Amino acid sequence: MSSTALQEFYDKYVNNRTLEASDFLGHFNVLQWQDLQKDPESCKKLQRKPLYKIALITGKATYSSHDHTFQVDGRNILFMSPATRCSFSTADPEFDGEYCVFTERFLKGTNRLSYHNWPVFKGNNIHVKKLNDNQYEDIHKIVNEIKNECHSLYPFKEQLILNRIFDIIHYVQKTGTNIGSGNTPSDSISERFLTLLDDEFSEINPSMPLQGKSPSYFAGLLNITVDKLNINLKGSIGKTTQELIHERIISEANIMLRHSAYSMKEIAWCLSFQETSHFLNFYKKNTGMTPLTYRGK
Repeated sequence: MSSTALQEFYDKYVNNRTLEASDFLGHFNVLQWQDLQKDPESCKKLQRKPLYKIALITGKATYSSHDHTFQVDGRNILFMSPATRCSFSTADPEFDGEYCVFTERFLKGTNRLSYHNWPVFKGNNIHVKKLNDNQYEDIHKIVNEIKNECHSLYPFKEQLILNRIFDIIHYVQKTGTNIGSGNTPSDSISERFLTLLDDEFSEINPSMPLQGKSPSYFAGLLNITVDKLNINLKGSIGKTTQELIHERIISEANIMLRHSAYSMKEIAWCLSFQETSHFLNFYKKNTGMTPLTYRGK
């Protein structure tokens, strides 16, 4: 995800909070309900947000996702991915919530697992779980630990926070989820593309560089046209084939920059750049900084 999309999210929706610089692999923050009341009317419109979101809420509210509308009451936890097009409204003066928001780059960390098929993020709908008092308190305790850790000086706090996010995800998945109506079949073009994308990047190294990184390469593997692939991804995820490929290239570059001793030339080769200068220009264009700057953060 580009820093521009993140900045637009904070400018449009977040009250009295700025997009703070971080040395995490991806963006992460914990927002309170009062932080998200900058423009309540805009939240009533069906739209995507450029982040994964875990919302721990209390009170009455109405959510809509694609062709499905439902009400929540009491204590609930909701999961949304960047592919979720949703709207929200509440007239409950007692409504409150805490929101963990993060990019896919943060969620992946240094591993290459795909989370698109995990129950709480599968498809493009809102996943909601009604919580009893004990379940709410269990998850609320984890969220408080995450908030405290965000301000700590512990050098490995990124991994610790990520582990706690997974604690929440696994806690809910083990108890089961009630999810909104799904309209994305498991063998959809978008899911097949995302699986291919994960496979292509799963084992790259200087001895086994990326085989292909163009929209036409992936369209060929799916036996469809680039236009059809773009239309499908734009409709289901909100991004073009090239945008998703470029995001993945940056994500993999960051992992190698932070967690390997590969030289710039080796990283460029891993990611199928024939010239190191091409990789350096691509990275700076998409992140606003040089790879060396990121490695030194």
